[in-house]
Amino acid sequence: MKNFFALLLCLTFLTPLFAQHHHHHGEEPHFCHQVEETEKYFESLSPSEQAEFKANEDALRQFRDHFIANHPELLQSNGNRSISYTIPVVFHIIHAGGPENISNEQVEDCIRILNNDFQKLNNDANNVNSAFLPIVADVEIQFKLARRDPSGNCTNGITRTFSNLTFGASGQQRVSLVQQNHGNWPGDRYLNVFVAADIGGAAGYTFLPNFSGMGNGIHVLHNYVGGIGTANFQTSRTMTHEVGHWLDLPHTWGPTNNPGLQSNCDSDDGIADTPNTIGWTTCNVNGESCGSLDNVENYMEYSFCAKMFTNGQKARMHAALNSAVGGRNNVVSASNLQATGVFDPDILCRADFDANNRVVCPGQSITFSDLSFHAPNGWTWNFPGGSPSSSSDQNPTVTYNTPGTYAVTLTATDGTGSDTQTKSGFITVLPEGATLPFLEGFETYATLADSPWSVNNPGNNAAFEITNNAAHTGEKSVRLANFGQSAGNTDELISAPVDLSSITDNVTLTFRYAYRRRSNANNEWLRVLISNNCGNLWATRMNRGGNNLGTLISTNSWTPSSKEDWVTVHVTNITSQFWVNDLRVMFRFESDGGNNFFLDDINIYSGGPSELSISEEINLTEFNVFPNPADKEVNVQFHLSNDQHADVQLVNMLGQTLDSFPIQGKSGENLVLISTENYRAGVYLVRVSTGDSQQVRQIVIK
Repeated sequence: MKNFFALLLCLTFLTPLFAQHHHHHGEEPHFCHQVEETEKYFESLSPSEQAEFKANEDALRQFRDHFIANHPELLQSNGNRSISYTIPVVFHIIHAGGPENISNEQVEDCIRILNNDFQKLNNDANNVNSAFLPIVADVEIQFKLARRDPSGNCTNGITRTFSNLTFGASGQQRVSLVQQNHGNWPGDRYLNVFVAADIGGAAGYTFLPNFSGMGNGIHVLHNYVGGIGTANFQTSRTMTHEVGHWLDLPHTWGPTNNPGLQSNCDSDDGIADTPNTIGWTTCNVNGESCGSLDNVENYMEYSFCAKMFTNGQKARMHAALNSAVGGRNNVVSASNLQATGVFDPDILCRADFDANNRVVCPGQSITFSDLSFHAPNGWTWNFPGGSPSSSSDQNPTVTYNTPGTYAVTLTATDGTGSDTQTKSGFITVLPEGATLPFLEGFETYATLADSPWSVNNPGNNAAFEITNNAAHTGEKSVRLANFGQSAGNTDELISAPVDLSSITDNVTLTFRYAYRRRSNANNEWLRVLISNNCGNLWATRMNRGGNNLGTLISTNSWTPSSKEDWVTVHVTNITSQFWVNDLRVMFRFESDGGNNFFLDDINIYSGGPSELSISEEINLTEFNVFPNPADKEVNVQFHLSNDQHADVQLVNMLGQTLDSFPIQGKSGENLVLISTENYRAGVYLVRVSTGDSQQVRQIVIK
């Protein structure tokens, strides 16, 4: 595809990202996702929109060439200290209560670094290779956090949205989430920065100035914002790199997606004073890849020693800020600077706060963070249901002992004025852990809102709900109406606490699900996670997707009609560290445009024979073990003709039973998950016994 689209999605500092980033489904990190994301964006545009996009690029190119030709002074270093442009910035932090909920101080540190780098105030500006010292640019741009929102209300330039969309959502999902919670922040009035825990395998990405919507902002990992908090010095220049893209700068090696290719010498970035280069991922300041000295220390390189822009890059950025294409000229206009309040004085205008957790179990503590602005120096907190019930600390810690839902109130003052903020239903304290055996068939609830189960629907699409149109047992089950929904949604159903503190041997989680694919192309996933600290941290105990989740297809909206439509899953790897009094279970479904999903008969019980009355007439068929070889877990699949006891065993080649998992086998398909992480690599046997019958399969553990 031609490189007429402007998406630049970049992993700007290779070594830290490889060490820290979490990848899904075996993904490997990349320098840039330009090709993949450009193709996605291309497919989303209508023919007329594609034509408009290319016309904008042509118009920007023509304006840029004319502007630079008429401002030759920008290509010379004059040594004057001045500010030509001010850019209002707003950070949209999307978080799930984890480290991605970075502090105000970390955001402010990012602004400090941007101002230093774009004004040649960085301490290392004069340490570049001496050949490039004459063209190190003071870009004469400053960045300020916005102080007024689009409606003219006061803001500190930071919005915070609690959502699991922080983990790997699409850029448009992040934009839509912020719009739903905080309104629209136009891209021709603000530089929007979207901060998350996972943005799909890169450190940061943005668009060149070909359009001005809110989506034409910067998306960045939380640990690449500033140089303090979750970030560090090596990751601190990512935002400088991305703002360069936002201001129309390509990579120094030109329009290709990959640095290090000799063919990059045949193209360039269109800027006269940045030498042709293949592109670098190391800091070889004396490298000559295309017949001349490379500007490895340029912010638009992938090296980790970036410390300069050139005068040519400065001229190109100034051109972008004077062009109507993309609306950058309006961002820096005097009227917009007044409307966004970047020069407003430091007086208190709003009390605000957040918490490190909003859903806890009895006896757990919550730390509250004052987010009031600007310059508060006094705080009065009220915590109904909490201990203490009030505080004058700026960031107090409160313990909640009684189940219920509670408001929190903060009054902040700067000594002259004050403001009060009350957030109703802000804290939820869950009930005490349910005792074993835990049985849930959803029969006694009209809706999930009436139940102890929590629903998380970050995409604001179809959510888990109770239905009386299908069930394996009784009259009701839980349905996710996935048919007709867009791909890429994540929906979660989360239990209230369950008390496993009485377990001394083993424990099993069983449940039934029913599912059909809409087409062979669907790759949808069901994940089961558990938490031993009331939901603060989660551990995955089952991943089932694609053909393993279901092979049958229905091109219409599907509902199970018989017991044979249901699969029974037995999760046995709930190990002793989870035998606590506040275990929680999460069912997470990740969609790919497939069909409906149903869940029923959730059961947690102590291991060993049950008291069910079970026929000993045996019929064990369709026995399978996968994957083989196994890495972290093995799936044992078999079909039973009726409900009966089953014993799944892992046996070594000497015939010794290493582990045994007694289950309450159910009529139809059964799936038992066994963790293999604690066993040495080698050949083993998996044996399933039901009464007088048994099946054996050989398995290799890697």
